[in-house]
Amino acid sequence: MNHSRNSVRKLTVLALLIAMSIVFARVLSISTGFVRFNLGSLPTLLAAVLFGPVEGFAVGAVADMIGGILSGYAINPLITLGAGAIGLTAGLVWRTLPSLRLGLRTQISVLAGHTVGSIIINSLALHIFYNYPWSVLAARIPNALILAAVNTVLVRLLLQNKTIRGVAQ
Repeated sequence: MNHSRNSVRKLTVLALLIAMSIVFARVLSISTGFVRFNLGSLPTLLAAVLFGPVEGFAVGAVADMIGGILSGYAINPLITLGAGAIGLTAGLVWRTLPSLRLGLRTQISVLAGHTVGSIIINSLALHIFYNYPWSVLAARIPNALILAAVNTVLVRLLLQNKTIRGVAQ
């Protein structure tokens, strides 16, 4: 009985993180053409560090698919892969660095997630599907680095909260 209660609790938290990601990415977003500033990856990163890389991937990918459909866009599989890769990469890096200080571990995990998911995979998708030139896509790098820095601070602050850490237990 206890296992099913934990499973329901975990699914509920993951569903809330998906909903938060959709709201952060689609509603609370500042767009300047092809560069968007939002905190849509924050719930994905939280899922990755609290529950693991698979859960981080699921939150990012499902939030991207639902958010795209709600916004009237067709699902782009490579963009969705990029959104999921943020959580997958951050979760994998988080698990491989348990001995590091919380701040450094968070910083490396978040930066790795944004590098793989946003800078590499999403830029590749924009180039392949929408024919953006690489020179234009290079402008996305500072955006991803700024978002990684902001997300690092927010994830670190949230992880210091005992209630947030207790959610994963």
